[in-house]
Amino acid sequence: MSKLYDGLCHTTVILSIMFAVFLVLDQFNPMMNFVDNSISRWLLGALCASGITQSVMRWQGLGR
Repeated sequence: MSKLYDGLCHTTVILSIMFAVFLVLDQFNPMMNFVDNSISRWLLGALCASGITQSVMRWQGLGR
């Protein structure tokens, strides 16, 4: 279970950094539409699922 938890931790960090970059890029060039497109919606859903799963695993004592 530790490898799954570690994978979720890495996924959450990577997706969070991606969205931070998307937000900065969207501020500089709103016409690129980084934040409001279908790919970003899927990635945001993956980020939410990863964060919720990681939190539940930690709450159940399956994390570190």
